[in-house]
Amino acid sequence: MVSKSLYDNQIGDAGAQAIGSALRNKANLSILYLSQNKIGDAGARAIAEGLQTSTALTDLRMSVNQIGDAGARAIGSALRTKEDLSILNLSENKISDIGACAIAKGLQTSSELTELWLFKNQIGDAGAQAIGSALRNMANLSILYLWDNRISSSVVKVLSNNLPAKCEFWAENQRVRVQRASILASSSRVAPTPAPRSNTASAPLAASDPTSEQVRQLQARIAQLESNTIPRVSLQVLSQATAQFSESKRIGGGGFGKVYSGVWSGQRVAVKRLAADSIQGAPQFEAELKALSRFRHPNIVTIMCFAQEGKERCLVYELMANGSIRDRLDRKDGTPALSWQQRRNIATDIANAMHFVQTAIPRQPLFHLDLKTDNVLLDAHFNAKVADFGLTRSIPAQVDAHSYIKTKTIAGTYQYICPQYHQDGKVSIKTDVYSYGMILLELLTGQPPSLDLIANVRRELKRSRKIDAVLDKAIDWSPQDKESAHAMAELAEDCLQLARVDRPSFRDILTQLSQFVDQGSAHAHATMPQEPRMEHHHSSIEEQLQPHLDSDLVRSRMEQQQQHAQSAEVSAESISRLSHPHSAIKEQLSPMTNSIVVNASMQSQLDSEN
Repeated sequence: MVSKSLYDNQIGDAGAQAIGSALRNKANLSILYLSQNKIGDAGARAIAEGLQTSTALTDLRMSVNQIGDAGARAIGSALRTKEDLSILNLSENKISDIGACAIAKGLQTSSELTELWLFKNQIGDAGAQAIGSALRNMANLSILYLWDNRISSSVVKVLSNNLPAKCEFWAENQRVRVQRASILASSSRVAPTPAPRSNTASAPLAASDPTSEQVRQLQARIAQLESNTIPRVSLQVLSQATAQFSESKRIGGGGFGKVYSGVWSGQRVAVKRLAADSIQGAPQFEAELKALSRFRHPNIVTIMCFAQEGKERCLVYELMANGSIRDRLDRKDGTPALSWQQRRNIATDIANAMHFVQTAIPRQPLFHLDLKTDNVLLDAHFNAKVADFGLTRSIPAQVDAHSYIKTKTIAGTYQYICPQYHQDGKVSIKTDVYSYGMILLELLTGQPPSLDLIANVRRELKRSRKIDAVLDKAIDWSPQDKESAHAMAELAEDCLQLARVDRPSFRDILTQLSQFVDQGSAHAHATMPQEPRMEHHHSSIEEQLQPHLDSDLVRSRMEQQQQHAQSAEVSAESISRLSHPHSAIKEQLSPMTNSIVVNASMQSQLDSEN
């Protein structure tokens, strides 16, 4: 038996990609522990590709990472070749119903599955039901852990009645542990006989359950996502979905057009009807759709479908029930203030989204350039999702922390724009970090963005090393909360440094956030069943991989990553403060977001500082 543990080495996506490449030459690997390593979707995809050839794998553990639906889909696809998989642990990630359905599909051939750990994700009723359908005839299943998800008690009950008798099932809904009555009476119950398996999706647990239709819709969405396409619908369909674009359905608008609420394919959606003067034409519109279809993440607002007929163009997004962060900070419509826990989680969600778009396609990061609290939306569970990405990534250039692209036009909102971009049109992967720093200050204080806000927080930090005087008075701050707020303020100050070389990357930001987000989770987690840790030592990646993995490849990839992280930029130029807003150029606006399409005016060559 060949096994390997890299538990808690913080290898990130770079290390995971190196390991994924090495795995292709290790068909005899049977156990792989990669928990607590800050692995995101890019790393999960690389591991999944490597596992395609690891036919002996029976135990895969990737808990406490940053894996979303894109990574879960890749893992689910890889699992279709793993008939002998015994243990799968993807707990404490960011997997929602789409990812859960993909995993369920992948597990249908795993007749030897004994343990499935998916607690502390974002799985709802549809995802849980898909998993239940895939597992219902697995006689060897002994553990199914689904607590801290979004599963209703009615679906929990259905699951508990359909699982094998000996299965220990934990599902938590609103902090209440649900135990199966069937476990207590397992001695008198006969395990079901496994049914013949096929490559098709399992039948729903209960045909009359309304969640069954959601499962079918999610399965269709998975197929769509795997093909990297956004479905096109007729304008008539969207007209019907919004009561003929009725003013009573209108929920927003601006220079880009109007936004309406509606129902499409059984799901509540937001339909953005683009204004005629915001459209550059069909080719640009379709190119942007193609680009954005490649970026799927739990913390990015999803484009569900689009319509294009003549000069009419509409985009359909998932509807975000709680509006924007700015709406909630302003307590629009009398809504309660966001708690400090919610604000910390929001900060992490945004950083996760931005790290993903900067790393999903190597050497071709996606810039946002208008990251602000108005463009970060909150779903019904107050998960943050970044909206309004424009097509700003189209030239095949190497853009990293030590280089920039130059544009003649400036997009965005001036309070959030970093000096290099505002004054010289220089865009780098640190440009959006500056905007993120302003968002952190808004979360801390509740105040709108301004240069005065930056100055006030810096003054408090310098004067007393405390920021109590500027914290949002709508929150009842505990001493522990104030401590973590102070840490976030220092992080915000780092993000708002004038010289981009002094700003952290989003990878660094996630590392810092992890030190003070969910401080109270350790006690709650201790009461739940814990995964046994494989014996290991905190040695280097290279040492742990030898002799079972290709350590030369891992070393090469990790050294390359370190070189990029450690290369020094030139001393930052002296930059004056921002003093006036930018002027939007209508002719170069994105047809989707009303943001200036940066690449339309970017220089064809990549400028590098000397």
